[in-house]
Amino acid sequence: MSGSLTVDGTKVTAVEIQADLTSLKSDDDRRDGQLARQGIQTASFPTASFELTSPIDLGSVPADGQVVSVTATGDLTLHGQTKSVQLPLKATLSGNTIAVSGSVDIAFADYGIEKPNSFMVLSIADTGTIELHLLFTKGA
Repeated sequence: MSGSLTVDGTKVTAVEIQADLTSLKSDDDRRDGQLARQGIQTASFPTASFELTSPIDLGSVPADGQVVSVTATGDLTLHGQTKSVQLPLKATLSGNTIAVSGSVDIAFADYGIEKPNSFMVLSIADTGTIELHLLFTKGA
């Protein structure tokens, strides 16, 4: 995973995050293979991304250690499809590091992802949750 976060005063003005989906692992190698070939098709769509489309106004500069809850509005691109999402986040400033975590539920059909079809895959839900835990450090 890689990305950047830009803060200007009390506003987060830009966020760009890219995730390498080819490194996804579950508890079953067979499931991983089926999802890579049929589900998210990582050979054709190896990355997912999020880009902030509306600035986030923090109101004031958070104190060190203070947890801030915000909602990020942005474009999520998965499986070659881009949709606008509202991503609830919690962020904490600790020295020069900002820790950010959150999750968003998605419907696979919204991103053109079809359920894998195999005798090895007994069932798979129509929805999933994307979770993120990111650390941003202050650049030079």
